[in-house]
Amino acid sequence: MKNFYTYFLVVLSVFCKAQEADSLKPKLWTASANTEYGMVLPTNIHLKSYPHKAFAAYSFEFLKQTNGNKDWESLYNHPQVGVGFIAVDYLTNKQLGSPYAIYGIYNAKIKQWDKLKWYHSINFGISFNSTPYNSDLGYLNSSIGSKTNMFISLGTGLYYELGKHFDLGLNLKFNHLSNGSLKTPNRGLNSVAPQLSLVYYPERITPQKSDTVRIVHDKYNTVEVSGFVARKSAFYKGTDRDPNNYYQGYIYNIFGAEAFYFRQYSEKSAYGIGVGITQDDEYNHTMYLENGFVYDKKRFSKNQVLASVIPSYRLIMGKLYVNVGAGYYLFKKTRKYDNTGFFQRISLQYQITDRLFASFGINAYDFHVANYLEWKLGYTFSKKIRK
Repeated sequence: MKNFYTYFLVVLSVFCKAQEADSLKPKLWTASANTEYGMVLPTNIHLKSYPHKAFAAYSFEFLKQTNGNKDWESLYNHPQVGVGFIAVDYLTNKQLGSPYAIYGIYNAKIKQWDKLKWYHSINFGISFNSTPYNSDLGYLNSSIGSKTNMFISLGTGLYYELGKHFDLGLNLKFNHLSNGSLKTPNRGLNSVAPQLSLVYYPERITPQKSDTVRIVHDKYNTVEVSGFVARKSAFYKGTDRDPNNYYQGYIYNIFGAEAFYFRQYSEKSAYGIGVGITQDDEYNHTMYLENGFVYDKKRFSKNQVLASVIPSYRLIMGKLYVNVGAGYYLFKKTRKYDNTGFFQRISLQYQITDRLFASFGINAYDFHVANYLEWKLGYTFSKKIRK
């Protein structure tokens, strides 16, 4: 019996130690409640006509504090990542709808002075419940053409630690709603606002810098090939448009293939150049007006593809890449209302495996007008360590 009690006490002590170790596991999550009050930017003639452009928004965010378990977390100074929800009230301009959005969050600390911290943030998601352009209902604002849109928000701000569990933050936010020309009109809805935030930390975690020598990872030269598809809504742009049906047009398909060479010059960055071919149905058709209705017809006897060259920059965050490029269609024949031969692109690329990747991005022109959204699937044919 004595041996039994001795054994029982040993097991109990081990169990208690395990429970104690589990209880010391840090709580890495945090939550914030935010409110903002700002103005819609008058970027088109319809918004300029509004006498009052104020809006209010309310958001809630749930975040995880990275602690350096992955190499990229330490490389980017232990950012916070998470999800958020925002609801927007356009106050006196109810005709813009009451959009709400669900979005992903990336918050990164730039600098800290004792209890004062400086962060920047990037949010990207999808919004619902906007009021789109509808001539039949008398809604003629050309900012938004669909109920569902992309939501993009950029911000920077200062946070002050209020005791053990709370931060008070003041940010400057820029918000953008757009559908990427999936449906026209699509001039986009932009707003800017100061934001007040109250952040709750169940436990403040300060990521510890490792006392071991950090491994400098290999840098690579890579060759990638990919195919992409897209759709866009285009409307007849002639001066004799019907004022009662101003945005008559068609939905066109786009598809193509690209090959890129990237040279990685740091753990965070790579630069490269690509070539591509694009089959753009809008480019291969022309629209015309007849008896008040818009029709389209073939522009060329045979469809022509657009050849492009695309210098690019890549930001590397583990398996997630941010690609930014500016390209040119080499032999594009432009008409009066055609987009310019220069285009810009920003995309998010995720490495599903070491070779296979998927990407989602925006093709734009004039540095602010969305041309279309593109979905891409690709393969890394060559990945060699730089010498």
